[in-house]
Amino acid sequence: MAIKKVKENVYIIDDGSTRGNVTAYVLPSQIIFIDSGMNLPIVRSFREKIESETGKKVTKLFITHTHGDHVFGNQVFADCDIIASKYTNDCMIKNYETDWTPEKIEEWKKSAEDPVALEGLEIKLPTDTFDEVFELIDGEVKVIVKRTGGHTEGSSYVYCPNYKVLTAGDNLFIDSFPWGGDETADPIKWMNALTEYLALDVEYYLPGHGLASGKAKIQEFQEYLQKVVSLMKEMIAENSDEEDILNNADQIEYHPPRREQWKTLTLKKWYEVISQK
Repeated sequence: MAIKKVKENVYIIDDGSTRGNVTAYVLPSQIIFIDSGMNLPIVRSFREKIESETGKKVTKLFITHTHGDHVFGNQVFADCDIIASKYTNDCMIKNYETDWTPEKIEEWKKSAEDPVALEGLEIKLPTDTFDEVFELIDGEVKVIVKRTGGHTEGSSYVYCPNYKVLTAGDNLFIDSFPWGGDETADPIKWMNALTEYLALDVEYYLPGHGLASGKAKIQEFQEYLQKVVSLMKEMIAENSDEEDILNNADQIEYHPPRREQWKTLTLKKWYEVISQK
């Protein structure tokens, strides 16, 4: 584990040790966390270290989206308000009833790289929800949480204009191909979200995976996504078949995926969405 101080009052673990990145903003009277990762001992240590160094307590955990690598550490914040978009909350409830059963969790542990990471795992669902926008004001510091969709329909960002930081969850994979195969993923909403990010006064973008970055990396991803969407739209208009469209999209250069299957499934999902619009 390596806790990185991005700038004054902003901390992140973005070395992959928590699977999904975990972020903390230190506000005037409290600390808020964004996403809880998937390694209970590391996330617990992160919380304890920031509280000890600042003399403040964590009061809220914001969830950017429903995937397990961003929410399985929620129990570390069981004494806090756990806040997510209503859509994300509904998805988490569904997952809790179908996919996050004790039996399936035990199976995951058997194949985990670090079995200790999920030892004693208890699923903790959000305690509060918002529809589109949630605002927190602490002294002169404002935090804005907004649902945009993209990676998932519930995907939300957490933006602090005072600190000029934006935590994007998995709408940002820095220096690797994004996972866009979720059943609710939408490349058009994803592009719109990136446009919104770039229009804000942000110094550091904190991704769901990869390192904290400046605008250049966001623009790089936006340009790639625009190329893929434009190609697919043009070929669909020309009545090209799906296989040709996917093969052509696959040739557009970008960072490699962590798993080759990710790229195949992502492009297929993006095609499915675009072809229905």
